[in-house]
Amino acid sequence: MLVSKVKALLRRLKTEDATAAEVRIGDIIINREEYKVILKGKELILPRKEFELLSLLASKPGKVFKRGDILDAVWGNEVIVGGRTIDVHIRKLREKIGDHYLKTTKGVGYKFVE
Repeated sequence: MLVSKVKALLRRLKTEDATAAEVRIGDIIINREEYKVILKGKELILPRKEFELLSLLASKPGKVFKRGDILDAVWGNEVIVGGRTIDVHIRKLREKIGDHYLKTTKGVGYKFVE
């Protein structure tokens, strides 16, 4: 009982801390101020849109972000992009950080898992 309460508190704390300048989840550190991603102590060079996509998904681990919400948050209304744009960026991120962090929810969108 006590263990489950502590886990719930830690989940809430992690969610509240998601807007912080630096997010640490497992082996990944995302520094939003410096546009830096560190995986297992090694800095990754990510293009801006890949960084913003990863940052968005990691801001709420476990939450499924719908494709439309991702397009609005990362690309905004200023650019018209194709439907496969998100898929391509997710594929490139998976190549760089590994398959186990980014999961697809078929017909809905993507989520970041720890």
